[in-house]
Amino acid sequence: MQQCPAEIKFEGLKETAMDYRTSVCALFIFLFAASRLEIVCAQIRRTNVSCFENERRALIQFKENLVDQSNRLSSWIGDNCCKWDGVGCNIVTGHVVNLDLSNKFPNDEDLDTVMSRESWKNWEKFKGTVLGGELNPSLLKLKHLRYLDLSYNDFSRIQIPPFLGSLKNLRVLNLSCAGFGGKIPHHLGNLSRLEHLNLGICKTFFVAARNVFEADSVPWVARLTSVRTLHFVGLPVPNSEDLFNSINMLPSLLSLSLVSCQLTSFPSRMYVNFTSLTSLDIQMNFVKSAIPTWFSNLTSLVNLNLGLNAFKGSTDFFEQLRDLETLDLQVNHFGDPVLNSLCRLNSLVYLDLTRNQLKSSDFHCLRNLTSLSVLKLTGNMLQGPFPESLTSSFCTLRVLDLSDNNFTGLLPTFIRDPSSCYQNSLKELYLSNNVYNDYFPAGLEKHKDLEIVDLANSSLYGPIPYSIGKMTNLKILLISNNDLNGSIPSSIGELSNLEELDISYNLFTGVVTELYFAKLSNLKNLQMSGNTLVLNVSYTWVPPFQVRMIGMSSITVGPRFPPWLKTQLQLDRLIMSDANIADTIPAWFRNITESLGIIDLSGNKLAGGLEAFCDAQRLSTIDLSKNLLSESIPSCFGNLTRLITLTLSDNNLEGHIPFSLGALGIQLSYLHLQNNRLSGKLPSTLQNLTNLRSLHLGENNFKDTIPAWLGRRVKSLQILRLNSNEFFGDIPLQLCQIRFLCVLNLAGNNLDGSIPHCFRNFTCMRIKSRYDTSFGFRYNERVDHNMKGRSLEYSDSQISLLKFMDLSENKFIGRIPEELTELEGLQSLNLSSNNLNGSIPKTIGNMKQLQSLDLSLNKISGPVPQGLASLNYLSYLNLSFNKLSGPIPTGNQLQSLDDKSIYAGNNGLCGWPLLRSCHDKKSTSHQNQPNLDQDDKGGADSNRLWFYAGIGPGFCVGFVGVIVVLHFNKSWRVMYFQFLEDFYNKLYVAIFLIIAKFQRRG
Repeated sequence: MQQCPAEIKFEGLKETAMDYRTSVCALFIFLFAASRLEIVCAQIRRTNVSCFENERRALIQFKENLVDQSNRLSSWIGDNCCKWDGVGCNIVTGHVVNLDLSNKFPNDEDLDTVMSRESWKNWEKFKGTVLGGELNPSLLKLKHLRYLDLSYNDFSRIQIPPFLGSLKNLRVLNLSCAGFGGKIPHHLGNLSRLEHLNLGICKTFFVAARNVFEADSVPWVARLTSVRTLHFVGLPVPNSEDLFNSINMLPSLLSLSLVSCQLTSFPSRMYVNFTSLTSLDIQMNFVKSAIPTWFSNLTSLVNLNLGLNAFKGSTDFFEQLRDLETLDLQVNHFGDPVLNSLCRLNSLVYLDLTRNQLKSSDFHCLRNLTSLSVLKLTGNMLQGPFPESLTSSFCTLRVLDLSDNNFTGLLPTFIRDPSSCYQNSLKELYLSNNVYNDYFPAGLEKHKDLEIVDLANSSLYGPIPYSIGKMTNLKILLISNNDLNGSIPSSIGELSNLEELDISYNLFTGVVTELYFAKLSNLKNLQMSGNTLVLNVSYTWVPPFQVRMIGMSSITVGPRFPPWLKTQLQLDRLIMSDANIADTIPAWFRNITESLGIIDLSGNKLAGGLEAFCDAQRLSTIDLSKNLLSESIPSCFGNLTRLITLTLSDNNLEGHIPFSLGALGIQLSYLHLQNNRLSGKLPSTLQNLTNLRSLHLGENNFKDTIPAWLGRRVKSLQILRLNSNEFFGDIPLQLCQIRFLCVLNLAGNNLDGSIPHCFRNFTCMRIKSRYDTSFGFRYNERVDHNMKGRSLEYSDSQISLLKFMDLSENKFIGRIPEELTELEGLQSLNLSSNNLNGSIPKTIGNMKQLQSLDLSLNKISGPVPQGLASLNYLSYLNLSFNKLSGPIPTGNQLQSLDDKSIYAGNNGLCGWPLLRSCHDKKSTSHQNQPNLDQDDKGGADSNRLWFYAGIGPGFCVGFVGVIVVLHFNKSWRVMYFQFLEDFYNKLYVAIFLIIAKFQRRG
């Protein structure tokens, strides 16, 4: 082999250095030059290296079994496989040693990129570049392979091939987030030289496929004697004790991740061999036991993550972990004792105690943590004023999170007055969701390094100081839901690094002009809703920013549709409800909708059609309710395959519901079309919306029978409103199969027949709590309901509590099914304006949650059941214009319902609050109780005789009592007779004057 020229020079330098071996400086020069020359030689050799033919063929065979739709491996041609993408060869021997076919999404850790149009374009490309198929055993011919990375691909849940365990020289194996499934083969235990093994799931947003492994024991781990990094993320482990016994056989282990492995406990006692461990991550296992004492032997730990479990008990072992720099204990049950256990960890830099049931505000010992840079105490029960003794210690923090507690009084001194700190290092400040009672901190701008300020919902008041414009490093400012007032300082427009601004739901007033956004070129999120603000910018204004979220609800943006929106090409969420816009939706808006995920333009005066949304392929939520939109619903809405919520209620839309909406399938969950002019029949394709939870079609002109497929196919419904249409016929019994149904409104139709007895199957209405199958997703839903004699509107979180049934204004006949009274969770029942007969079920008292009951305008007869008096929540009752008779029951709740109109039109009723007494006439008694037998009559007469017989003796006893008192009490006796004498004299004089008056007239 020809000698490299650089090697010749290297030999010459070596001889020179030997001549001056007494010189340390010369030796240093030699070592430096030698290292540089070796690198040069390596580069020269690399240009000439060529792979072995058998290894090239092995790679070609491996490629043939892969599915490469994007042709990622197009470079795998020619004789020199060392130049192929993803293939790395040894620069000396030419053997293939590295095979990196991972498909990581660019910038996948930057969550901001998730919301951008550019990222979604990249995401579409990323999904197309994943590799799939099968792994060919030809890899075994790569005898020198040391590095294999197949992460972030999609192998369609195939099992990890056992032959990978025969790659004896493998040092790194990464199969995370690659779509593998089944059981992990025990053959991997043969990789005795393996140093890094990653079988985790994905933590990034952009994922093609996740690993879904079956639960299995992993004793083979004990044979990986050289492993230093072991990541088992998302692997179900049936026996945690066996797992740790295997891990205990790995003396070289430095980093261990067992995230979300369904661990339920740890070995209570164990002699620890892996004491060299520096990083341990066992978050998201929800272990409910105490931490075992052997944790105190892991004295080399630098990073420890126990978050998202339910650990409790003693925390004394922390005192032994003196090298800890990062400690994450979020979402556990350690409580206050954990604070004292941590106060000796002088090396601690990062401490997260989020949601640990801390109650005591006495955390003064944290002053001992002199190296602490990040402190998170979010979501505990800390209360009272912030301890001022911690001011000097907290001055050195870079991140402080005290949000979601109950701190009161003034803001911490070092926040209000940074001059109290000799060093201001703060970069991130989170104080939201407390009950401070203080002004917006005027000295905040003196924290020169501040990048994030979150003071939302903290009971702050007063104006924002103009000096806020000096916070040039500020990236995020969140001050929503306070009582801040005055005008917004125009200096906010100087914050050139600002990315997120949320001033919504305060008391700000005034006009916002272009000056307020002059230098906000980095702005990504703008929230101004819920203030008395007027946005006044020129028609030709081009904003300096490209925002992803805009919230301008309940401020004045109109009357014209804002033309500056056409420049926002990365917009994901647009909220401009109640913004005083009175215009048509412009044609250019169609370009904006391509990137939109959520749009809310409700409560304006928008006119025209809906064609501008036909290309909005990313939209998950559309809310255009309470506008003046006309024409018909475009059939192109069936192409919006990501749509979850479609709200077009309270407009002037006409025509039929398009059949194409059924193509939205399981994605669509909320369909709100009420109060329009829609007509015709319900398209049968709607039965494909099997995940539909809320269907509002009321106040239209639909003319149809209620389709049986609603009950057979759309079983996830929680809210069904078909009121004020022209539906006719019987209620289909299949409707009873919707057991999650909590709100049913069929009022104002032409339905007939009897009320189905199977309504008892509505499980949601039978229990006090509420089934909620929305999985946390509900956007700005509203429900109107006639309750307690008036129309009420419910929204958002209130809806999850509603349990109503309204069948009024139809033509139902027959009796009220007694089975209805089994719906003990029902809050409102309206059966008025029908042709119901029979009596009110005696078991009506079982409906303990009932607040409103309307049975008026029917033909119901018989008595009012006594059970009504036991309905403690009943605040509205209407039984008018029926054929009820007998006494009105008495009871605590009925006593408060004193309106006589409740019982109007029932001539046979008597008792309070009616003026008609049940004892006025004997005939009335006979009418009210036509079947009263002779014994009952005799009993009533006997009661009256005893009443009158008791009057005389009662008077005598009372009179004797007065006489006895006067006899034994002299002062009372004197006063009594004096009173009688005075009364007699006054009476005598009055009579005398009257007589004299008449004599004079005579």
